[in-house]
Amino acid sequence: MSSPQRKSILYYWSIRYLTILFVSIVVLGLLAMYLFNWNALYQQKSRLQNIVRDIGAAAEDNGGRLPEVPDMERFLSDLAARHGLPDDPILFILDSEGGVVQQFPPSPPKETDQIAERMPEVLSRGAQIIALDAYEGRKPLFVGIQPIAVADRTAGYALYAVARQDVLDGIFAFRYPRIILLSLFMLLGWGIVYALTRRLMTPIREAAEAAKQIVAGNYDLHLDKEYKEKEIHELASSFKEMADRLSRLEALRTQLLAGVTHEFKTPVTSISGLLQAVRKKVVRGKEAEVFLDHCMNECDRLQKMVEDLLDFNSFAAGVINVRNEPTPLNETIAAMIDRWRCGQDRLQTEVRLEMAASKTNPIVFTDPTRLEQILVNLLNNAKDATAGEGSIRISVSSDPEWSIIRVEDTGCGIPAEEQKDIFEPFYRGAEKKVLIHGLGLGLPFSRLIARSLGGDLALKSSSASGSAFELHIPLSTAS
Repeated sequence: MSSPQRKSILYYWSIRYLTILFVSIVVLGLLAMYLFNWNALYQQKSRLQNIVRDIGAAAEDNGGRLPEVPDMERFLSDLAARHGLPDDPILFILDSEGGVVQQFPPSPPKETDQIAERMPEVLSRGAQIIALDAYEGRKPLFVGIQPIAVADRTAGYALYAVARQDVLDGIFAFRYPRIILLSLFMLLGWGIVYALTRRLMTPIREAAEAAKQIVAGNYDLHLDKEYKEKEIHELASSFKEMADRLSRLEALRTQLLAGVTHEFKTPVTSISGLLQAVRKKVVRGKEAEVFLDHCMNECDRLQKMVEDLLDFNSFAAGVINVRNEPTPLNETIAAMIDRWRCGQDRLQTEVRLEMAASKTNPIVFTDPTRLEQILVNLLNNAKDATAGEGSIRISVSSDPEWSIIRVEDTGCGIPAEEQKDIFEPFYRGAEKKVLIHGLGLGLPFSRLIARSLGGDLALKSSSASGSAFELHIPLSTAS
């Protein structure tokens, strides 16, 4: 089944931005037209109320009608201009019964015929504005109505009509230039986003290419460019650090694989040579028995390395369970050290155990068998480091949460450049490769056990005068 074709970020975001930009402009345009039109109508009605109020006041001063002027059209046009209304006045002065007292122009538009039909509404509601429907494609009218009061009674009504203002007509009158301008604006916005997206894609493409190189096994990446954006800079730095670490781990893996192969090859070669000597009767009698004893020792060594590998893999995979139980720490540590001493052949290194001055024996919640594995490995490493001379000091102390077992030796120490790798599986220092056989699983295995017990194992210090390891074990809730 073929995978779906993926779109590039450049295509994906530029098309979506163009769509979002278009929809946003349409929505904002419609909202703006609505607001402009609403504001224009509001302003027109306010001006209409003002002019009809002035006309009503003039009629009140003249007994219920406007004074006769030589040029009524000019008079009304000037009045409309002062109130910001168009120069096409339509005026009615009615008496209290709705009869026409004055009107202008003499032949008003047909839309004003609707006033007679709505006369009860005109005569009953006081000052108001009513709308008249349009006829024959013309614009609808707004009619402002103002009662005329003479001697504390309503003597009539002043009506002034104007065509409804439509802002949209002005907007659509120049629609083609506006469409062109809008299109140019959208293209400009799309171009800006296209350019920014291309710039953003550059480091992402470089990171994707770097990932492909890592998959192909090439860890020599060139991501040294400084990026201004914090997130992109962190992405490039993380890829570079990942590649450097993978390169280092790959080199270490190759080196460690060669070391493990050598460790297995050495006893196999030795066994093969010894057995051939016995088989070809190069050695006889007791000397042949010695050769066979050497073969057995090498077989035991091979078996121990295989067991170490199996144990480490099982622990790393989480297959082996630990059985934690409340354990008296001081008694347990002392017994472990005694058993280790008994298992050493002609031990010349001084071993001292120091307990914290306390009346109570601290209780730890741990697996004694696994704890002994860690301690024995640390003691073996300390003995190898002292090379039969010097001393090993084991101290036990506690804080509110942890019991701390510290193993110190007066050996040669661990070189500074090797300290960061000592907990890597199969890692063996330069000196150990020459002097001591093994797979380099002791410390990694011990740390795995310590963490499975809820604690940790760490190198606290190391110099030419010796090394110190600390094992942290959680205290039991019961004292």
